[in-house]
Amino acid sequence: MIPNPRLVEMWTRASDQYHSEYWGSAAQEYVESRGLDGAAGQFRLGYVATPAPGHDERFTGMLSIPYITPSGVVGFKFRAIREAPKKYLIPTGQKTHLYNVFACLNAVSECLIVEGELDAIAATNAGFPAVAVAGATSWKPHFRRCFDGIGRVIVVTDNDKKEDGSNPGQELARKITEQLPNAIRVSLPHGEDVNSTIMKHGAQHFTNLVKSLDESEVYAH
Repeated sequence: MIPNPRLVEMWTRASDQYHSEYWGSAAQEYVESRGLDGAAGQFRLGYVATPAPGHDERFTGMLSIPYITPSGVVGFKFRAIREAPKKYLIPTGQKTHLYNVFACLNAVSECLIVEGELDAIAATNAGFPAVAVAGATSWKPHFRRCFDGIGRVIVVTDNDKKEDGSNPGQELARKITEQLPNAIRVSLPHGEDVNSTIMKHGAQHFTNLVKSLDESEVYAH
C-alpha cells in the first residue's frame, strides 16, 4: 500500500524538526552512551523538545527514531531517555513497518534482521546491512517479500528469557526462519542484544560471529 503523500510530507517535516533539536540534547547524550556516535545524521535521529503537528505531548523529551523509506518518513518510534512507565511509544494508529528498509532494498549477498531500531543502527555501524522488526510481535508475513533475491538473511534477535520461561526474541527468530527459506539465525548470549554485544565485546567480535555462520542455527557462548 502506497503511503498517503500528504502524511509522508507532514511526517518528514516532523522528522526534520526533531533532528534539528537533537544536537546538544539529552537524546544525543543517550545515543552516544549506547556507542552509536555518528549515527544521528544517517538515520535522522531527533529529540522532541516540542511535539510536531500530529504528535502529542507524551512524546516530549524522547528520542525520535523516524522510519525513512524512498517515499519519505512513514512513521516514528519514540524512545524514553530516562526512566519512564513505557520505554517505547508510537503515534496512535500507526501501521507496522520494517525499520531501515534501505538495507534490504540495496542488499545482494546478505542482510541482517534484528529486533529493535537501535540494534539495526548498531549492526549498520559494524558494517552490515540491517533492518529491524520493531518488537517480538511485530513481524508481518508480507515482510518476507522484502528479502526476495537476497542470498542469505541472518536473523539476530534478543536472547532474553522471561520468568515464565518464554523467550520472545527466540520465538521471533523461529517465526522468521520458518517463513524465509534463505534465513538462518544466530542466538546471542543470554540477556544480550546486538547493541549490548557490540558495546561489551566490540564490533569485530560481532563480525566474527556473523561471518562464522554455516547453514545451521549457530549459538554464541
